[in-house]
Amino acid sequence: MKPFKLPHVATIIGLVVLGGILITQRVTMKTRFISQPLTLTLDRNIALTRVSNCEEVITRLKKGDQVSYLGVVEASYRRPTGLLVQTADGLRGMISTVDLEYPLMMDDRHDSVPDMVTVRGGVISEKNKHNPKFPLLSYNVIHEDGKKEKVDLNDIRPILPDSLRNIQLKQEGDYYMTREKFERLYMGKTLAENDALYRPAWTIEKTKTGYKAFFPTIEIVDLNDGLTHNAMIEYDKDSIAIGYEFVGGGYGNNRYLVKYAPFLGRILDVDFFARIIETSLYGGWVSNGLDNYTEVPKGLEWKKAGFTQWAGGIAYILFGLVWLLAMGTFPMLVMEALLYCRFTYYHLSDGAVTTLFGLATLVTTYIWCVLLTVWGFLWLVMFIPVVAGFFVFAYATRYLGNIPHDRCLKCRSMELVEFLKTEFVREYDEWRPEKRAIDSHTERWKTWTEVHWSDGSRTRKDERNHSRTTTLYADYTVLYHVKEYENYYECQACGNIETTLSEKLQELQRRQVGTHTEVDEY
Repeated sequence: MKPFKLPHVATIIGLVVLGGILITQRVTMKTRFISQPLTLTLDRNIALTRVSNCEEVITRLKKGDQVSYLGVVEASYRRPTGLLVQTADGLRGMISTVDLEYPLMMDDRHDSVPDMVTVRGGVISEKNKHNPKFPLLSYNVIHEDGKKEKVDLNDIRPILPDSLRNIQLKQEGDYYMTREKFERLYMGKTLAENDALYRPAWTIEKTKTGYKAFFPTIEIVDLNDGLTHNAMIEYDKDSIAIGYEFVGGGYGNNRYLVKYAPFLGRILDVDFFARIIETSLYGGWVSNGLDNYTEVPKGLEWKKAGFTQWAGGIAYILFGLVWLLAMGTFPMLVMEALLYCRFTYYHLSDGAVTTLFGLATLVTTYIWCVLLTVWGFLWLVMFIPVVAGFFVFAYATRYLGNIPHDRCLKCRSMELVEFLKTEFVREYDEWRPEKRAIDSHTERWKTWTEVHWSDGSRTRKDERNHSRTTTLYADYTVLYHVKEYENYYECQACGNIETTLSEKLQELQRRQVGTHTEVDEY
């Protein structure tokens, strides 16, 4: 059996870490609502509202009605924390935890004892001068010490039992696609087909002509404005999608990059790529004192986070950074590992493999930057995954093109070419030119254009720094006694022999033949 080399430890670790992140992402990915939801029996009359706005009522639920509990919906400036539920006739929406009269606390993580409050009255709606379409919503609350205050809807948090708080819907549990793909896949389909496609609707309501459904975790990228939107889809009486509207306005940190980056839409609409940046529908921290819906322990004090929670948090941050910065290098690590399977690039020279790796680096790095751009990674630090990509390229090509070759010229085995022997070839005397620096000095100066203004003032424009280094060299002719050797290297897999020439020099005589000056300007 011919000897062979395994990929280097760094390659294997990189593949294990990045592959493990991808596998973990897929294994923990939840894209559907829980298959066997809890059944809640309502103990009061309560409004079922849209998830996008708690003032928009879908229907009124009555005391004694039973609903299926789908998960906790995190508070925002348009809604309090709510429970996402589905009625027996298929309507879907949110019921307010404030209206359910769960104990409430202020969202203040700095105090060891939670600040408990009571809400008085309903939602207060005030005109928003900055955005008339979206009024300012708030609550009047009373603190335990009697202090009254008006707070935003997302300033208070309910204290929920474990059976409810452990099922938390992630607001960022999204799947991304372009508007073109959205229209192609969703329009003309039934509500049931749309609901089962990528992410389920969070709001389903009846209208006079059919239904409406809101998909807040389907992120629709409009290449015309560069923004990301969520859609409310309209269905006719036969539950066929006939139109849609964007809800809540668009958002996006990189709108101009999204608009003008070449091939962004085509890359995003490849399902495999979109799956890499999607996140789970359910998740979030469910630990003592570290989440929004904590059961208050005896004595109304938070429990200290233990070693497990801290270790989990650090690992989450660490592997999250690896995912952000290095996932684009995964294909290059795979290609580098395949170098050690000699048949993979058998018909390609080292130069051709280097060119292939270079093209692969450009393509994969660009694809990953596009995905991070859509995902919302700030473009100002986009150079980091670019640096990571070219660092891995340099790492992958470190054994290509060397002499003697680390990749056998005949059988293409990696790192099996070893030194065999050295043989003396000949010896002779030869005069060779040489130079040595004997003096050097540098001058520095600035240039600019002076602008004179009508008020008599003067300013400098186009200011530049310059330098000139002058080096004086002594020129020699040197007599060397030269001994030439031929070095032999043998591939341990196929026996192919490769040779190189080397020489040893012994200086016999040196003569100075003059001097010369070299000038370098910057």
